[in-house]
Amino acid sequence: MAENTELKGTGQFSKWGFLFACMGMAIGTGNIWRFPRVVAANGGGAFILALFFALFLWAIPLICMEGVLGKVTRMGCIGAFKELVGRKYTWMSWFFGLCCFFITCYYGVVLGWCIRYLVFALQGVLVAGVDTEALWTNFLGNADQGMYFYWAAIALCAFVVGLGVQNGIEKGNKIFIPGIFVLLAFLAIRAMMLPGATEGLKFLFHINTADLLKPKVWLEAFTQAAWSTGAGWGLFLTYFVYTKKDEDILLNACTACFADTSAALLAGMAVIPTVFALAPDPNAAMAGGNNGLAFINLTRLFANLPGGTIMAVAFFGALILAALSSEIAMLELGVRMLMDMGKSRRTSLFLVTLVVLVIGTFAARDNVIFENMDWTWGVGLLMSGLLAAIAAMIVGVDKIWDEYIAPVSDIKAKWMWSLIRLFPVWFVLIFGWWVQQSISWYPGEWWKIFPIAKYNYAPAPMFLQWAILLGVGFALNNWLADHMKHKFEPKV
Repeated sequence: MAENTELKGTGQFSKWGFLFACMGMAIGTGNIWRFPRVVAANGGGAFILALFFALFLWAIPLICMEGVLGKVTRMGCIGAFKELVGRKYTWMSWFFGLCCFFITCYYGVVLGWCIRYLVFALQGVLVAGVDTEALWTNFLGNADQGMYFYWAAIALCAFVVGLGVQNGIEKGNKIFIPGIFVLLAFLAIRAMMLPGATEGLKFLFHINTADLLKPKVWLEAFTQAAWSTGAGWGLFLTYFVYTKKDEDILLNACTACFADTSAALLAGMAVIPTVFALAPDPNAAMAGGNNGLAFINLTRLFANLPGGTIMAVAFFGALILAALSSEIAMLELGVRMLMDMGKSRRTSLFLVTLVVLVIGTFAARDNVIFENMDWTWGVGLLMSGLLAAIAAMIVGVDKIWDEYIAPVSDIKAKWMWSLIRLFPVWFVLIFGWWVQQSISWYPGEWWKIFPIAKYNYAPAPMFLQWAILLGVGFALNNWLADHMKHKFEPKV
């Protein structure tokens, strides 16, 4: 059955529009504030080298599988698994799709934070002498303010998605992606002009061979590849629904991954030299976590730097564009799943936006809830990736290459795709490492759940929420399979 096209511009992506959309989906805040922090803590150049290996071993195969699911079935996450993998596996897609949907509910909070700090910069608040730690603490403690900026962020995303695939998502990303690279390039060039910045650049790209022998460097690199590229989230799957029949899956997977990494490297060239040039203790500045780096330490450096207001505007502007392009993709994921049930785009968008606003408002008002959602569903994305890899093996790795990828690919590199067979190995190593860390944070108490504020990052609350979601998926398997039957029909 054809897609409801009651909104002008719903349509499908053009070739370049799809490429920009994929880049926008992949490039997010993790490129700008997580990559510089993690690369600084894991050997600089050694981490970057490990990250490139992780792109081939983790991200590219998963993105290819998502591309096959979306392009072949022309349905969102749940319908795609039902159509390609089999009706009895619909429950797998329930976790696959809902995991990312929960991230939609709190990722908008981050976008709201970035908007608030851009407003701070434009208002002239970020000036020499400002207590950036108190500024952040006061904002985070103001539940109403956090909620209002969250609502503004979701409203902006819903507006773009409401315009449709062509007039909204495609046109938006054609602005967002060049904007991100221009702003990051400006920040990197300005950082290079600071006295002492070259030390930061040397640190970023210097490869100490001893670091390549450290397991943590590789584990962090694989984690960065998983969270930064968006592989296994269901977002590439959703966008591939709207592509042309001859769209190259492997080429787009490679392009999205390397564009994502290029943005991360630009961000690293902007952030790390700035910190090395201006911070009394660069290591302490980089060790403050994502929020501490962006909203406290870097903001303090910008505030005390001549012309720093311009850098602050550029930095938070880049964060906003990165977060916006990713949040739009997440919102579309939910919309597409409801459209597969036969609902119009307008109705689907209204329902998804309403649920996102309700759930996300709790995270916007209470940082404990935000942190728990971030931990639970952020790590849950590793499980989503495993489900996609298992789906590939059920369908047949060779069959997928021969029938769906190779016929329309300019890259005849079957080995890139075939590496998905090794994915369960990487999953056991990465997931096991995160669980082990979580247990070590709560010695003798890792199995406790309440109070959540105390055991926010413990494995038990995470496993409980996963079990509930999987249980609901099992119970609704046949119902979901029966109702997911409305496919998008591409024009060509």
